[in-house]
Amino acid sequence: MALIQTVAAWFGYAPRDPVDGNQNATRTVTKTAKPVTFDTAMTVTAVFASIRLLAETIASMPIDLYTKDKDGYLDTKADHDVMKLLRYKPNKRQNRIEFMEQLMLNLVSDGNAYVRITRVGDKNSRILSLDIINSSNMTVILKDDVLTYRHQITSAFSRDFKESDIWHVKLFGNGIKGLSPLQHAAKAVAVADASDDKITSLMRNGAKPTGALMTKGNPTADQRDALRDEMGELTSGDETFMPVLPLDMKFEAISLTPSDIELLATRRFSLEEIARMFGVPSILINDSTQSSNWGSGISAIIEAFHKFNLRPYLERLELSMLTTLIPRKDWDNYQFEIDADAILRSSRKERVEMYNTEITSGQRTPNEVRRAEGWKPQEGGDKLYMQLGFAPLNVVAKQSSLDQTKDTSNE
Repeated sequence: MALIQTVAAWFGYAPRDPVDGNQNATRTVTKTAKPVTFDTAMTVTAVFASIRLLAETIASMPIDLYTKDKDGYLDTKADHDVMKLLRYKPNKRQNRIEFMEQLMLNLVSDGNAYVRITRVGDKNSRILSLDIINSSNMTVILKDDVLTYRHQITSAFSRDFKESDIWHVKLFGNGIKGLSPLQHAAKAVAVADASDDKITSLMRNGAKPTGALMTKGNPTADQRDALRDEMGELTSGDETFMPVLPLDMKFEAISLTPSDIELLATRRFSLEEIARMFGVPSILINDSTQSSNWGSGISAIIEAFHKFNLRPYLERLELSMLTTLIPRKDWDNYQFEIDADAILRSSRKERVEMYNTEITSGQRTPNEVRRAEGWKPQEGGDKLYMQLGFAPLNVVAKQSSLDQTKDTSNE
């Protein structure tokens, strides 16, 4: 088995273990319809819309840090210095939303997001600032089992950071760097970009045909130049222009082939491919052919989007924040939570029915429900109830004990 895995790695059929040197979890795609970079990929509307959807959706979710009780359950919201940064302003230039959008932009496109951690105080115990370093400017170097993060500030100047100074969020990859979705889907992105270029060229030309002049004679060079000028007006000039050809000449169009007409179908397929690459339902990036899904089916689509796409991102972020921004000795005492309830929020009627069931079955207190709705807690609303005369659980338990005592005495 080990030999098979080794041979598979040699031929590029399996992931390889990290070795000393610059880390690159992405194999280069050599044959594409046209070169693909971050800038060219972002001109493809499906790429831009998918990345924006993921970045803006996650950036809009509140981040909280909770303490845990002795049994490991979430207790109360923690009053921790790092939360002042994550809730409001992580650095002097960005608020929380802007920070998380840039972090997600890097993570979704490159598979890696890097944040420089500036610490101050006794033994650098307090985090002063969190600053994102764009992934295109960062190199990860492994040497003797020690990671170094090299920030290329200019072509001639770079700065190295220790692993403890960088908050590195990564998608699945070789364990040191995440795989880049854009690079691994370069072929699909290049086809979409090339199709857009072709359609743009046709539209710029007013969808007018190009072609050749057919004649039995042999025009002179001057006659050819004059004919080219006149026919140029037909293919690229005023739409009302009508050229006049000699009697022995005719114009044969050689463009607007069936493949040109099928460009829209190609773009449609490219949209689905790109949405699939990012794990985004195409209807959420305004795929007009899926408009019939809006309505009762959209709730199921959003729930699946959260479960199979957003949730893995949220888990990565929550765990990386804990293991990077909180001292190791406190990992068992805290837990980060990114609240996705807003995007999963059901209709008011459905929520009322759910809350009623939860309260009457002793799952939640009235005040927990009020907090979930953003309402102020009320006095007496912190007790659990169940539908047995609708009394507090401690009263029900006490009554049950009294009943058992009476039954015993009657015997």
